[in-house]
Amino acid sequence: MHIIRNLILFFVCALFIIKVQAQTPFISQNFNNTQFFNPASVGFGSYNRFSSIYRSQFNNVGRPYKTIGLNLDFGFLKNSGEDMNNLGFGIQGISEQILDGILQTNSITATIADRIFFDDFGMNYLAIGIGSTYINRTINYALLNFGDQFIQGKLVNTSSLDIINKDQSKNTINVGFLFSHNNDNAFFQIGASAYLLNRAQNQQTYKDTVEVDISQIMGQLNFEHIISGNKSLLVHANFQNRYEKQYYYAGAAIGIPFNEAYESTNRMYVGCFYRSKDAVVPYIGLLVNKYKLGITYDIYNNDMTEANLRPQTFEFTLSTYFGKRRNEGMRSLFD
Repeated sequence: MHIIRNLILFFVCALFIIKVQAQTPFISQNFNNTQFFNPASVGFGSYNRFSSIYRSQFNNVGRPYKTIGLNLDFGFLKNSGEDMNNLGFGIQGISEQILDGILQTNSITATIADRIFFDDFGMNYLAIGIGSTYINRTINYALLNFGDQFIQGKLVNTSSLDIINKDQSKNTINVGFLFSHNNDNAFFQIGASAYLLNRAQNQQTYKDTVEVDISQIMGQLNFEHIISGNKSLLVHANFQNRYEKQYYYAGAAIGIPFNEAYESTNRMYVGCFYRSKDAVVPYIGLLVNKYKLGITYDIYNNDMTEANLRPQTFEFTLSTYFGKRRNEGMRSLFD
């Protein structure tokens, strides 16, 4: 019965989609960090997992925009034999910093997920997750070098930064579902998520009202398949609908095996992705024993390059896995 209630909760939440505002981090390797975008993904990999993100955006243009993220997720209430773990739990923290930390947005999310198996071997299942996020925005007034433009809690010239509200905290409810298939030669996932944001309205005054709406919708597709010579073909695509912006992100990579052993699959990944109307993103990744490393560099194709600006955006991800292996399916970069 609890599974049916979770299904009803998700679809009821999905019915309240009104408009969109950015919520989850804007990164280039979300295929390595699904848990930051879809609460249904926590706790159901081959191992428990700790992962991290570091993104430095627009270097060489000014003081960069930085994103730092940490995640821990694990399965619990699991048994050996036929009874596979049905519950997953995760906690994620994100810090986004502008101008060397003058303006910071920090958030922490706690997530729980459940899943339904469609076979006796655990190869096919539907996961449903729900989480809650607390968001806090701070500004370091001491580091501002335009103090004469800052009066009584707001900027006189509002074209550079949004008005800073008296209430700097927000919270969200996050819901998502994810279907997964994993066998000896292939790994497949498809899912979607939505974020309900509790945000202030009427931001030109101190008498803000509070309105709850959908802040982001995301759909994702992950696929990796063994091809000739034990190489693998990896394909990822996602669509995100954020405030004033909709975009898709898609691409592929080849996984080249090295130093393989019975208990581990080691691959180097080389590929490229494209974010619509924004950037081409080359990618290099490593899957080594219980570690996963990824590096991307965004090559922008927007008006900044036409203005002779050459912004540099690097992103690094590092994950490590711990605990006993929970299934014998293909070890995938998406796992």
